[in-house]
Amino acid sequence: MQASSVDMFDTIVKLVKEVKPGLADRNIQMNDSLIEDLGLDSLDILQLSRKINRATKNKLDIESWSKGASTHRSSIQSVIEHISGSTAA
Repeated sequence: MQASSVDMFDTIVKLVKEVKPGLADRNIQMNDSLIEDLGLDSLDILQLSRKINRATKNKLDIESWSKGASTHRSSIQSVIEHISGSTAA
C-alpha cells in the first residue's frame, strides 16, 4: 500500500468505528467486507459515505460503488480503489 492508501485506510477504519461503535476493539483488515464481515447495513453505508465525503477531499459515490459489489465484496479496499478512481479523473 502506498502512503496515501495507508492514510485513507486508517481514515476509513476510524469512520467505520464511528458508524459502528461495537467495532471499536476489532482489528479491521483491508479485505474485510463492510457488510458481511463488519455488519454494516444500508443506513450505516450511507452514513459512512457522508463521513468519508466530509473527512476527505474524496467522494464515495455509493450507487457507482455498489454496482461492483458482486466482485469486490464491498471491502474496505474497494472503497479506497473507488475513491482513488474518482479523484484520478
